[in-house]
Amino acid sequence: MTAHRSPDAPYYYISHALPVPSDPWLREFHTDVQTEMRRRLGPGPGHSGLLSEPCRGHAAEGPDWTPAMRCRTLLVLLTERYYKEPGTVRDLEVFRRRLLWGQHQTGERSPALVLVPWNTKGLPPRKEPDTLSVPVGDYTRSGLGGLVGAPHARGGYLKVLRAVVERILTGARHSPPVMTPEDLYFTASPGVSGMPRSPLSGRKFLDRQFAPVRVPWQPTHAAPPSRPAEAWWEAAPHRSWFSTPESDERPILRGPHS
Repeated sequence: MTAHRSPDAPYYYISHALPVPSDPWLREFHTDVQTEMRRRLGPGPGHSGLLSEPCRGHAAEGPDWTPAMRCRTLLVLLTERYYKEPGTVRDLEVFRRRLLWGQHQTGERSPALVLVPWNTKGLPPRKEPDTLSVPVGDYTRSGLGGLVGAPHARGGYLKVLRAVVERILTGARHSPPVMTPEDLYFTASPGVSGMPRSPLSGRKFLDRQFAPVRVPWQPTHAAPPSRPAEAWWEAAPHRSWFSTPESDERPILRGPHS
């Protein structure tokens, strides 16, 4: 992985599992996001995003390549089908690997992954930590897809839209290192020869978090705490509250008359 970014890399990449031709609101949402981006950043070519299209291939880059390797921010539209499609699961896992690599190098967690519920039907009840949460009624109940074309929910849709764009801009400022198809197979320990290579798996997510800090070694079984030797006066079977200093027992309490 490298921190150098290609000039043709998309500013953000929308990953989804929606049927593009039959979903009329997906392209409208992408257009609205791009319009809001240009309103804030200007019409520069480096601020353009990319919408995932299943029919579009990447033969020039190779079968392992995906825009999630180079985009600044990954915008995921969550649906029940998203976690079942190999291509979308690959986008999410590739970008999460970039996030882990960046966190390993800097010690800071990047906010460049933006998860937006497009349709909450069939989604797991436990939300992922990167899910966009905006207090808009229909958005939290059914997802963003029901707000795009609803005239009565225009105000709520614009509120979510601006929150999405704000997350994209924040994530782009903390974008993780870019990735190449060769990075899909990385050496677990580069300094040790003969170490196995870890392939990219589409059936599991890399959800572990790493930071560049050294953890001190700790034994598996904790040693019992050492107890100091018991003092002879504490071990005495009989103790007097008002014993004199000349006696065999040290007094615990002596009054002002002593």
